[in-house]
Amino acid sequence: MIAALPTKSISVPDSYVSSTSIAFPFPVSEDISALDGPTYVVPQTLVELSNYAVADAIFTYSPETFDLDNGVALWNAAEQANGFGVVPLLSRLETRAGAGSLPLGYILSSNLQRKFDQAPRAVLASSGSLPALAPILNEISYLSSLPSPIMFSVAAIDYSPVSGAYVPDYVTAFNIARESGLALVTSSRVSELQHMSLYASLLATVLPSVHLYDGVRLSRESQRVVDVLGVKRTQDIFERVLTSQDGTFHRGDSISRASRLLTSLNAELGTSYRPFEYDGHDQPDVVLVILGSSESAVATDVALKLSGAGERVGVLTVRVAAPFAESQFLNALPRSTKQVLVFGQVYSQQEVDDPAVHSALHSDVFAAVIMSSVFPVGARPQLVDFKYTREQAFTPKNFVWIYEQLLRSVPAVSTIPDIVLANSFSTVSSFNLLHNQDVSQFIFWSPDDSVFAYAPAKLAQLFSLDSNRNTGFISTFDNQALAGIVQSELRSSKRAIDASFSVTNSNVVVVNDDKIFSSYNVVDSLGYGGALLINTGSRLEDLAEKIPVEIKKLLIDKAIVVYTINLNEATDAEDKTFASVAAQLAFLAVAEASEPVETYLGKLASLNFPGEEKHVAKISEISEKVQSLLTKAEVPTTWDIKVDENQIALPVFPVSDSFTPNEDKFTEEPEPELKSWQTAAKHLSFKEAFDYKSELRPDLPVKNFVAKVQELKRLTPLSYDRNIFHIEFDITGTGLKYEIGEALGIHGQNDKELAEKFIHSYGLDAEALVLMPTRDDPERFEYRTVFQVILEDLDIFGKTPKKFYESLAEYAQDEKQKAHLLKLASAEGAEEFKKRSDEHTLTYADVLQEFDSAHPPFEALIKIVNPLKRREYSIASSQKVHPNAVHLLIVVVDWVDSKGRKRYGQCSRYISQLKIGSEVVVSVKPSVMKLPPSPKQPIIMSGLGTGLAPFKAFVEEKAYQKAQGKDIGDIFLYLGSRHQKEEYLYGEFWEAHMAAGIVTHIGAAFSRDQPQKIYIQDRMRESLDKLVPAYVQQEGVFYLCGPTWPVPDVTAVLEDVIAKDAENKGTKIDTAKEIEELKEKSRYILEVCFNFGILRRYSSLN
Repeated sequence: MIAALPTKSISVPDSYVSSTSIAFPFPVSEDISALDGPTYVVPQTLVELSNYAVADAIFTYSPETFDLDNGVALWNAAEQANGFGVVPLLSRLETRAGAGSLPLGYILSSNLQRKFDQAPRAVLASSGSLPALAPILNEISYLSSLPSPIMFSVAAIDYSPVSGAYVPDYVTAFNIARESGLALVTSSRVSELQHMSLYASLLATVLPSVHLYDGVRLSRESQRVVDVLGVKRTQDIFERVLTSQDGTFHRGDSISRASRLLTSLNAELGTSYRPFEYDGHDQPDVVLVILGSSESAVATDVALKLSGAGERVGVLTVRVAAPFAESQFLNALPRSTKQVLVFGQVYSQQEVDDPAVHSALHSDVFAAVIMSSVFPVGARPQLVDFKYTREQAFTPKNFVWIYEQLLRSVPAVSTIPDIVLANSFSTVSSFNLLHNQDVSQFIFWSPDDSVFAYAPAKLAQLFSLDSNRNTGFISTFDNQALAGIVQSELRSSKRAIDASFSVTNSNVVVVNDDKIFSSYNVVDSLGYGGALLINTGSRLEDLAEKIPVEIKKLLIDKAIVVYTINLNEATDAEDKTFASVAAQLAFLAVAEASEPVETYLGKLASLNFPGEEKHVAKISEISEKVQSLLTKAEVPTTWDIKVDENQIALPVFPVSDSFTPNEDKFTEEPEPELKSWQTAAKHLSFKEAFDYKSELRPDLPVKNFVAKVQELKRLTPLSYDRNIFHIEFDITGTGLKYEIGEALGIHGQNDKELAEKFIHSYGLDAEALVLMPTRDDPERFEYRTVFQVILEDLDIFGKTPKKFYESLAEYAQDEKQKAHLLKLASAEGAEEFKKRSDEHTLTYADVLQEFDSAHPPFEALIKIVNPLKRREYSIASSQKVHPNAVHLLIVVVDWVDSKGRKRYGQCSRYISQLKIGSEVVVSVKPSVMKLPPSPKQPIIMSGLGTGLAPFKAFVEEKAYQKAQGKDIGDIFLYLGSRHQKEEYLYGEFWEAHMAAGIVTHIGAAFSRDQPQKIYIQDRMRESLDKLVPAYVQQEGVFYLCGPTWPVPDVTAVLEDVIAKDAENKGTKIDTAKEIEELKEKSRYILEVCFNFGILRRYSSLN
């Protein structure tokens, strides 16, 4: 979906690494000379740069979060000189009554020394500030001349009480400029911002001028600008243009003077700007007249595309709105025009509905057309005043719909009827402005305080490293929904990105919290066949209640490919940078980059960590975890997708009610509290008042079930040093469903004896009640006893991360112990920490006993000790064969630490000690270990030790298929262990199914039963001739389950299989490339474990 990113070693700018902004990935350079030529910038910076280059004084009125003066403030503080070699005076002012007194007094002072007499005084403000500045604008308009020029750079932005969001407010600036007699210049594209800012500075020498541009999106969408004019080039052009003008002037000839200035500026820039610019059909019937806003850019692009297809439509953009040059407007309006739609913004819906109210632009156009002799009487085009409010947003499809109505000679409205959108063959519904323009588009939704919210900005930096492509990025904040959501849009293209509208046909949408489905229709903006990545702890089918019907319907109608992943399991969420890296890697895996994800690891390390390439190994490990956790989910066809017509549709685009994350939200998480039994009794007695519910493990974010042990049998002799056992759970009546290849999550408990010992040694009351917020919903609380918390909730006997030492240091009373704890948490103590973790395998309980002066209260202990996590074990049964049971094959993990203590894996030991009838909390985890789609496809299974578990399920499923009368393909089983006598796991099962004609071939490798070592790769190579037709010609699927070490050797055998087939055919192939393609086709699937049996799954997902 996305083009290749650069794979060579690239110098990452230091500013990229230090940037921690969610909204702006490309920080403003303090060195103003660096802004010259091709540069990634926030467009607002271009406006500031042009002002700074030629102004000798700058006055700003920017609300704190609007960021209208960040650049000028940075350069001024660094004493950066402008084009005239001086540091402009900077005054940052508040918008209030009398706000304009300071700049007015300054421009009226004639005794100030100036480097260049015609250098303007600049004002940076938003349209929301203009009413407070109106008195000085009116006063300026009464003066016949000014001691010095003044220009206003106005970002069209204001807060709307109607929508509760920021809106592009052109009408306020337009009306004030017309009433005050100021020149008004507009920019509709990023490429125009610096040029029009410079033009407004030039125009200020004729009469006070206003440069108006979109302040909601256009000026905030970071992107690559091909030719940024540096301060010196800007100042040189400014002087040359002014020098080229001859004679004196009066306000009466301002129109001709403005035209001459624009002509001279075009000559310098090599551009063709005009006061009125027409684009579209040579002989149009319909022309839309629009102020040079972001909407005009979209309308123009749509008109060009439609006219290229033969539609007689066009757009006339008003670049210089005041003074309005009627003759130039009429010259630009094609003579074939039959209807003119004047697209004008008004302040309110009441003004839209009132036929007596007209937009200011309509008044100017009406006067020009009615009073002209260009059109004969009776042949004048029909004028239509198309009014819209500040809250109205326009997409390309809105303009297609407007043009379509005009061409059919019906009254135009902007809202597109649902029936038109539902018709996939209609011009409106199928229109895509960026089609065939090599544009990749991505959308990211996150809670604004999530560690994963930083990933999109880092991905924008990653994309920007490719000098052959252009990247665009913008973030929108909604502080109301879920107490704060941020939506980020990322575009990438070989061409310059000129799309000042929201993404509507994205390739991938990433949702970092499944709660967002309740607030926004995140799928509407996905293109057909696009990918949806959901960061969640639940399976897709378990999200059914959280996903609204309208989204479910779109998932099916658009054939969306859905992926799920729980990024919290990929890395420690407390480490924000690594958590962000995990999110970046998950996106790259789903976005189907043309290069393997592994090629980006070095660049990700450079982007996320300043000069620390040592993090590549850690990122590589996270990448492997992400690949294993990423699951392709099938959209259930059984979903009810009947949409209630009376239900209010979810919004598609975010409500921009802030430019920053929600700072006012309640950021402090509810704290666990020790409570008396009387408090609990009150809650139980008045259940309705306290919304009391009895639920199974509400602290866990996944759907859970209670299963009973019905069989537990040790498979290895008691004299053998490895305890491998088979266990069966009864799931009758639980509703638990599982598929072939999935894993069962066991929510285990700590050792009871150790828990009681710790409670006693720590001085706790085992029966004391604790009121704890649940993990999934901190607004809900649950009662637990101290004993339950230690036994079931806290990983108190697990290995300690570095963060724990830092947290524990806050409670240390002994200064030596405190210093030691802080050292262990720092880089200085890295070697000792590693020894404690890897050799001594110290637990939280061990550390608390060692550093006895640090004694956090139990409520604090709950927060700083990691929770117990479920352990996942591959299911060893088919539910078709065992409808009311689930089987597992488990080895008890044990070792002796450096102190000679026998240690055990927490969950494997817990399970091994269960009694028949014991109840266990379990949950199901999806997997990529699926059988091939056709029963006739051969399967080649390769398992070591407990890695045989999923293959027992496979064989049961294949036997079931055969019993149903289906033809099944060959089944090859390669198994490995140390000794046949002790570890021939499920041996009788395999041989019985081979005798029954289910299993075709068994290749057993018992490595230590003979002098020479024999491994599964050796057994595979012995049957190479059988594997060639099964794997290559019959499109078999290969699986490997077990430890990681055989992967290279087994892969080499598969390469030999492929090479043998090619040799038989007389062809030459790249075996390594063929293996990668097999992974892409899910015909080479690995399920391997690293330490302590934790499963990691690998497969390239389609």
